[in-house]
Amino acid sequence: MAAVGRKVRELRRLVPGAAAVPADRLLLRAADYIVRLRARVELLRALSDLVAVTTNHGGGHDDGDERSL
Repeated sequence: MAAVGRKVRELRRLVPGAAAVPADRLLLRAADYIVRLRARVELLRALSDLVAVTTNHGGGHDDGDERSL
């Protein structure tokens, strides 16, 4: 049982606001936090892809030598 207590303490440390949550609600709070983190990661990946596309291929900028025009 000591291992479970250790895991609960670690989970409380990792999940923001979980220190004040009753143990029976801790897993729900952790699951919600994981869902929100996953959504943030997906958003950041999409933004990163968008920046890469606009930096490398578009955005009206020509990376070529303009003196040859």
